[in-house]
Amino acid sequence: MSKKLKSDPQQPAMSGRHNPERLAWIVLSSAFAVFCSMAVLIPLSIYGYMISATQPLPAELTSVRGIVLMGDANAGLSTSVTDGSTVTFSENYAAATDETSQAIITFADDSSLTLYGSTHISLQESEQPRFGISSNPSRVTVRLEQGRIRATAARSKTDLLFEIVTPHAVVTLDQGSYSIETDGENTQVTTRLGQADISSPQGEMSLSQGQRIVLNADTPLGRPLPAAQNLLSDSTFTPESLNNSWESYAIVPIESVTTTASVVLFQDQPVLNLRSQGEDNVHSEVGVVQMVNKDVRDFQSLRVFAEVRLVEQSLPGGGQLGSEFPVMLHVAYKDAAGNDRDWFHGFYFKPAPDNYILYDQPDNSSERIARGRWYPYESVNLLTTLGPAKPVFVKSIRIYASGWIYDSMLANISLLAEE
Repeated sequence: MSKKLKSDPQQPAMSGRHNPERLAWIVLSSAFAVFCSMAVLIPLSIYGYMISATQPLPAELTSVRGIVLMGDANAGLSTSVTDGSTVTFSENYAAATDETSQAIITFADDSSLTLYGSTHISLQESEQPRFGISSNPSRVTVRLEQGRIRATAARSKTDLLFEIVTPHAVVTLDQGSYSIETDGENTQVTTRLGQADISSPQGEMSLSQGQRIVLNADTPLGRPLPAAQNLLSDSTFTPESLNNSWESYAIVPIESVTTTASVVLFQDQPVLNLRSQGEDNVHSEVGVVQMVNKDVRDFQSLRVFAEVRLVEQSLPGGGQLGSEFPVMLHVAYKDAAGNDRDWFHGFYFKPAPDNYILYDQPDNSSERIARGRWYPYESVNLLTTLGPAKPVFVKSIRIYASGWIYDSMLANISLLAEE
């Protein structure tokens, strides 16, 4: 007789592969787990992409004086931008001015970078979030190889990460206006308006409004220095400042012409607006004056700073005699001999005919700037360029527009004296 095999009591009655019901539950559970994972991961991936995705922040370069060279930062400066021309300026582009030229780079968010003479920069980064859902800031990174720039950040740090890289430091800018200069051995950062955070191998520090610092590779960071003393009691424009710290005036010869000197909001910022409307080919003038009455004989530097924007101008240049501009800055002062003297500087965008005068003298000059763009102006040092006729006592400063039909804006004017 054959023997029957006994089953092992430790062995399951059925293995998983012989249990269809158990296998089905395993497959169903795995599929459900994959589904749940995909249901979470796909929206998260899409959300992550929408948060991190970027696109170029458009920028334009305008030559406001002379010929400016530009091109790919790695291939060389192969393109010439002539006086008054505007071209697209993209990430990884470089630009250079010589001692006779000047340029301004304007970004789509109204931030800007002014290149003064003998300056070389490259745009390393210029991007913004692709989708409105993103809370990431736009990013602008500029490398200043040499020279002097004026950087204006239009938005706060939470909206815009604006960095200037020099051979000695990385300067992160808050909303405001800044001057940065390097000659290879030293970098000087000056805060005109806002706050700048500086990171260097020697340490980190913050510059508040009205402060400056000089950096180099060998010297530890020192205390911030005063940028300069502003001799104006009011450098901004508000409805309350007109006919208070700023006294307005107008010269209107006929009733068919109207002029206004008013404070208006431009991109949520109050600015001075000088306008003439009505009959063309008729002279008018409108402006504001602030009394200064300050002795400047103990200072080493005296400069005028302002932000200017020209909108309309029907009279070309500065008029036939070079005295009528859509914006003119005028400083009235006394020299060491007690003589009353004047310093003028005009701005225009419409070229003058050959038979019109455009002065280029230490005490009376003008410059052509791009229409419709904010131009940060910084004068020469009046205490050195005016020679024996330099100021020892500043009486007043006047901002005015004159000519035929004009429309102009001005903001953040300062008269800075530095010891």
